[in-house]
Formats: sequence, C-alpha cells, structure tokens
Amino acid sequence: MIFTLALCLAVMAAATAAQPGAESEVFNDEDMMEMAKVNQTLVVFKRKHTRETPFRCLSAANEKQYSTTQYQYKLGAKLGKTYHSHTVNVTLEKLDDSISGYKSTYTYNGTVYTLTMKKVGPMRECFVIFVNKSDGKQGCELLVTASKVNDPIPEECQNYYSKNCNGTNIRLHNRNCVYNTVS
Repeated sequence: MIFTLALCLAVMAAATAAQPGAESEVFNDEDMMEMAKVNQTLVVFKRKHTRETPFRCLSAANEKQYSTTQYQYKLGAKLGKTYHSHTVNVTLEKLDDSISGYKSTYTYNGTVYTLTMKKVGPMRECFVIFVNKSDGKQGCELLVTASKVNDPIPEECQNYYSKNCNGTNIRLHNRNCVYNTVS
C-alpha cells in the first residue's frame, strides 16, 4: 500500500513538473493542423527534452499529404558534419470531444511521438509544441520556419516557451546549419 501511494505521488509529481503551464496559467491546446499547412521546412530551434542528443540542425518538412489527417514528413538532423534524414508518416487525431482541433502522432524506431500544439505565431512562422514520447521523455520544442531562422523569434512563441515550458533548454540550431527552405 505504501509503495503504491509513493509510486502514485512520484508519477503525479513528475507529470506536473514536466507539463507546460504547471507554474503558470493553464492554456488550451491549439490545432496542430496549423503546422501541417506550412509549406516550408520547420527548424527545431530549441527544446526542453532529450537534451543528451548528439544531433543538431533538426528539421521537419511536409513532403506529402495523403488525406486531411495523413501526412509524410521528412525529418532531418546533423551529426558531426553529416546530415541524415528519414521519413515518417504523421497522423492527425482529434484532441478530444470537448476541444476542436488536432494533435499529431508518429512512430520512429519503435518510439511513439505525440505532439500537441501550445502556441502558433501570428504568421505561422513559429510554433511551440509539447512532445510526449512513449519512452517517458517529454517537453516543449520551439520551431521556426527555415526562412525566419536567422530573425528574432516572435515574442508570442518566445514568451510562451520561456514562461510555460519547464526544464533545461538545449539549443539545436546554430549558424552552421543548412536547411531547405521549401519542402
């Protein structure tokens, strides 16, 4: 009984610590369809999960739309001086019955990724998403379009990320990264 209670409290504490907005006001999830509409490569500028990665210059490009809720994305990253890429099939799923909009899921190397949109920039030039991986890792990512990667991050996205996403930050973009700006 004590073990079960301790386990329950530990899980609740971990979930609260990792969720965006835990120390701030609660925000509703936004529609992941907004990101699917972008016709540019998206750059993972920084994130607050999976900090131990050796990869940099992470990107995602919408390559093909199969239906309103089925897409193929090309994911790219740089390891040392070499760029690597692979494709994943992304499915948009309804958030839930009481909220309009979608979240997205895909599987890579046996890990299921569930992404929820937290903030969309005014011109869809930046996004803050929350990534929940089936291996237990989770946290926010701040993405920008490749054409805007060298511009200041729009305040809406930067402020949300800074104030509502917990954890230690890792910057994945640097000036040596090369991205295709159009998918």
